[in-house]
Amino acid sequence: MLPAKRVGELSLHDNEQDGRHTLTVVGELDLATAGELEAAIGRLCKEGAREIVLDLHELSFVDSTGLRVILTGRRICESHACDFSLTRVQVPVQRLFEQTGIGERLSFRGRALAKRLSHRRASATGKPLDRSRPDFDISFDLHPGAARSARNYVGDLVYADASRNVREAVMLLTSELVTRAVRQRPLALAEAIGLRAWLSAELVRVELRARSELLFLPPERSGPHYDHILLDQLADRWSIDTGQDFACAWFEIGLFGPRVEITQTEPEGRS
Repeated sequence: MLPAKRVGELSLHDNEQDGRHTLTVVGELDLATAGELEAAIGRLCKEGAREIVLDLHELSFVDSTGLRVILTGRRICESHACDFSLTRVQVPVQRLFEQTGIGERLSFRGRALAKRLSHRRASATGKPLDRSRPDFDISFDLHPGAARSARNYVGDLVYADASRNVREAVMLLTSELVTRAVRQRPLALAEAIGLRAWLSAELVRVELRARSELLFLPPERSGPHYDHILLDQLADRWSIDTGQDFACAWFEIGLFGPRVEITQTEPEGRS
C-alpha cells in the first residue's frame, strides 16, 4: 500500500482493496508537485495494480502541468493494462477539463461533468489603468515553487474586490505564465522575473516580465499548449509581447467575469 505522503503542498492517500487503488489527491497539483503523482501512479502500476481511481475532491488547485500529468497517468496505466479513472471532480477542475477539451479523453466515475459554464462579458466602461503605478510589483527567483508564490501574491491582491470565479481565474493564469518561465529556465543559471499587477474598479491586469527565451515556447511535442487554451478561455485580453532581449506576458480579466478574446502577438522574427 502506498503510504500517505506530503511534498510541498501535495499529499497522496491510497486506499487499496484487491488490487484496486483509490488515490486521493490533496492540495495543489502544479509544476512543483506533479512529478509526485506521476511517480506514485507508476509505482502502483509496477506493483501490479489492477485499477487506479484518482479522487479529486480535495484537490484545491490544478494548472496545465497538472492536467498533463493526469493524462500521463492514464497512459502509464494503459501500458500496464491497469484501468484508470477520476472521481469526485469539483467544479473548478471540471471547468478546466471542459475548457481544454481533455475531459473527452478521460473516464469518470460518479456524477458527470457539469455543463460548460458561461461567463458574462466584462464592462467596457471605466477609467484605464495607470500603467505607471502598479498595485503590486515584485521580483523573485525562478524555482519549482515560484508559480505557487506568484498566484498567492495576486490572489491576496484581488481577494476582497473580485468574485470567487474571477479570483480563481486570475490565480490560475498567473500560475500558467510563471510555470512557462520555470520550464524554460537554464538549470545551471539563476533567473529572476518581475511580476506586476493592477486592480481597478473594472478589471485586473497581471504582467510577467522576463528574458524572451523564458516566455517563448516551441510547439509542444505531446499536444497543444494548454496554457494558451486557458488564456483564450479565461482572459478578456492577453498577449506575449517580445523585444530583442526581454518579453512581457500579460492578461486582463474584468471583475464582472472573464470572457474570451484572443489578442496574442507572435514574437518578432519568429514564425
